[in-house]
Amino acid sequence: MLERTDITPTAVQIDSGTATVDWKPLNLFNLYRLTIAIAFVSFVLADVSPSFLGQFDSRLFLVTCWLYSGFAVLCIFTIEQRWPPFHVQVLGQVLVDIFAITVLMYASGGVKSGLGMLLVVTIAGGSLLTEGRIAFFLAAVASLCVLVQVALADIYYWFAYANYTHAGMLGASFFATAFLAHTLARRVRSSEALAKQRGVHLQYLAQLNAQIVQNIQSGIVVIDIVGRIRLFNEAARRLLGLNEQPNGRTLTSVAPKLAEQVSNWQKSGKATSPLFRPVAGEVDVIATFTELNRGGAISVLIMLEDATLTAQRAQQLKLASLGRLTASIAHEIRNPLGAISHAGQLLAESPRIFQEDARLTQIIADNSQRMNTIIENVLQLSRRGQPNTQCFDLYTWLQSFVDEFIIQQDLTASDVVLHTNHPSLTVCFDPEQLYQVVSNLCENGLRYSQGTPLLELSIGVGVDTSRPFLDVQDHGQGMTSVVKAQIFEPFFTTESKGTGLGLYIAREICEANQASMLLLSNSSSGCCFRIHLSSEEKENTVQ
Repeated sequence: MLERTDITPTAVQIDSGTATVDWKPLNLFNLYRLTIAIAFVSFVLADVSPSFLGQFDSRLFLVTCWLYSGFAVLCIFTIEQRWPPFHVQVLGQVLVDIFAITVLMYASGGVKSGLGMLLVVTIAGGSLLTEGRIAFFLAAVASLCVLVQVALADIYYWFAYANYTHAGMLGASFFATAFLAHTLARRVRSSEALAKQRGVHLQYLAQLNAQIVQNIQSGIVVIDIVGRIRLFNEAARRLLGLNEQPNGRTLTSVAPKLAEQVSNWQKSGKATSPLFRPVAGEVDVIATFTELNRGGAISVLIMLEDATLTAQRAQQLKLASLGRLTASIAHEIRNPLGAISHAGQLLAESPRIFQEDARLTQIIADNSQRMNTIIENVLQLSRRGQPNTQCFDLYTWLQSFVDEFIIQQDLTASDVVLHTNHPSLTVCFDPEQLYQVVSNLCENGLRYSQGTPLLELSIGVGVDTSRPFLDVQDHGQGMTSVVKAQIFEPFFTTESKGTGLGLYIAREICEANQASMLLLSNSSSGCCFRIHLSSEEKENTVQ
């Protein structure tokens, strides 16, 4: 069954306005903050810190480190809770960093302590995490804090001397860092956006390819070098008569006849296989093989085609030629045949004919009639047009057929038995053509059947195919292997009065109605022919 799926580029939902924010960089930045704060506290408490840390005001330095550590721990929870919003947290945390590092720098003796380099790292991290002009705002705030500290130290004589040049260079480095980080972040975001866009297109193409593969009419199977199935579409499942997707299993265990064709292709090199019918399949299949070599991995692409379609096209060409031929036959043979038949009838009615010669006139009449029947069957075959497909209840139709057939053949009700486990089963077929097919099968079975009942008609739904079927079972002696191999060949018959076109025409009618007919069983207890019919659901799906 084919499913129609609409696929558009919007199948992959992307909304830049509601894109998920990556909180991991902020979490890593906070981990850096916590590490710095804990390291300072540890150095001071263990009395192993460099001499410049807290040399101006050690108490203020230690208190600030403790508060800075607590702030880093608090940020862990705010980041985990995703509140306040991302950009608010980034701006707030970086401003606190600038203030805390400025205080630590003051407690350590001002700009000369070298702690101002920590502000460069802070500005770089904040610039990478923010967008727009926020990076330059942070650089400006850090520069002002350093300059204000140097100015206050100069005014109140906190330190021996005030280094305005060092402060200016540090401020310039803040702006340079902000500019570089902001430019780098913008390029990274552009690359990330481009990568996401391409990822969307790739995902869309992958979905599109998957839909094409699944809905294409040809069966597609891809196996790897050891024969495991890697790709298997719906058409292949239908052609091989499988109930489930066998991805990951070996082709030999799933479709042994197809695996045999693959082996023959590898030995002979012929890319197209002969006609074959899968074990659970309903139609003949043609397989085409192509070797795929990608990245050093060798696999095999198998294209499966329904041979019925090819046969139908060939049959249409054959019927067109047959139609032209039969028109000539009707013109060239029917008139002489009619004259022969009429002369034979006149001869049989002559009073001067001897009794022993009357048998010869009967032979002329019988063979003339047989030749006329052959011409009529060939004409019927060549003139057969498109079926008038209708959907109807099969059980109700069969009840009517059985009642009429019993009357025509002068049978009793016990001679023809109808079995069903599905009293309500809708099928799609041309009713008149189905009557012709079933009538032909029943007449053939009646010719050889013995005992009671003479014929059994059964309807149901296939377990493997989920398609309705109709079985016509007789109770004769079966047929030989030679006869079995040719029963569907045109003009093959075992009856002296037969034309050999009955089963051939019946199967052609089934194929024209999207159905199939096969010999289900042949034994000494009788033969059973099965017709796989199209259901209403399948008809709607194909349309």
